[in-house]
Amino acid sequence: MDSHAGRLAAAPDDAHVSDSELAVRARKGETPAFDRLIERHQRPVFRLCWSMLSDRADAEDAAQETFVRAYQSLPRYDARRTFGPWLRGIASNVCLQLLRRRSLRSGRQLSLDAGPLDPPAPEDPESSPLADQAVAALRRLDETYRVPLTLFYLEDASVADVAQALDISPGAVRVRLHRGREKLREILMGAAGDDHAGP
Repeated sequence: MDSHAGRLAAAPDDAHVSDSELAVRARKGETPAFDRLIERHQRPVFRLCWSMLSDRADAEDAAQETFVRAYQSLPRYDARRTFGPWLRGIASNVCLQLLRRRSLRSGRQLSLDAGPLDPPAPEDPESSPLADQAVAALRRLDETYRVPLTLFYLEDASVADVAQALDISPGAVRVRLHRGREKLREILMGAAGDDHAGP
């Protein structure tokens, strides 16, 4: 059997095959199974990386690195876990490492004052000024709060998904979401006060 025929034999119509099953098949060396996982998850992974990094080139690099690490980590993947949150956890870690390197290079914590926002990510609805302000405030938060809020609000992940992605308890996620919202409110109220202050 030639390699092309082998690929076809290893990749039947898998529209109804679960991510976990594809991951198990990929772990056994079935490259088409992992290709299918990339097809299913490349857009949400890119959106997550874009949301966290606000830079298209960095987001593309981070998304690619996410899948490289996911492939390398397949031997440790527990098929009882949902694949999507597991993959988002890897993407979050990749982005956090990049953000830390940026911060070290700049000698300070990242803030939106350092540069303009990139435009909204492709396929996302056109952002409103209020949404841009909220995202700006989000990026000013410490990563302890920024990452759970990004996953929960921008990626529509559930509390359980966020907990699984960050390897913390659901209770810890709820605490971070609550405190993060409070800090966001303080930032937004401060910005509103600045807007209404006279010269």
